Amino acid sequence: MAEKIKNEDEIIIRNYRTSDYEATLEILKELNEKYDIGLKEEQWRQSSGLRQFKPNLKRITLIGEVKATGEVVAMGMLEAVRNSLGKYIGYLDNWSTKKEYIGKHVGKILAERAIQILESWGCESIRINMGYNVDKKIINVIGKIGFKPVLIVLEKRFDTEEK
Repeated sequence: MAEKIKNEDEIIIRNYRTSDYEATLEILKELNEKYDIGLKEEQWRQSSGLRQFKPNLKRITLIGEVKATGEVVAMGMLEAVRNSLGKYIGYLDNWSTKKEYIGKHVGKILAERAIQILESWGCESIRINMGYNVDKKIINVIGKIGFKPVLIVLEKRFDTEEK
C-alpha cells in the first residue's frame, strides 16, 4: 500500500519519457473507468512522442515519480494556447493520480510544478477541464490552490468507430 508522501522531496516531477507509456496508460485507464474521458489506447500510443518536451512547443506532459522506487504515480499534460481574444491561456489536461496515491499530496505537488511552468511561459490564466460528474471533493481540493469554476462546456460526441 502506498504511504503518505511526507514532503516534496519524495516525489520527482519530470518530463514524460516514451518508457512511461505503459504506466501512463494504466493511470488513464483508471481515470477512464471512473469518468469516461474517451480514452482510445491506439491514439494514446500513436501520440506518445508528442508528450515529450520539445523546444518552442508549449506542450509537455509531467510525470510524478516516487523517488525511492521509480514508480510512476501521477501524470498531467500542460499546454499554453493563445485564444481568439489574444489571451494566453494555460491548460491542464489528462491529469490523474494512481488510485492508491490519491490523497497523498502527489497531485498537489504535480499541479504546483505545472503552475510554475505555465506562469514562466507567460500564461495569463490556467484552465482545467473536468468531467461533469467529477467528485465535488476534487473541485474543493483544486480550489485550495486557487482554481474556481468559471465555464460550463457542453459536448456532443460523434460515433467515430468504424462500422
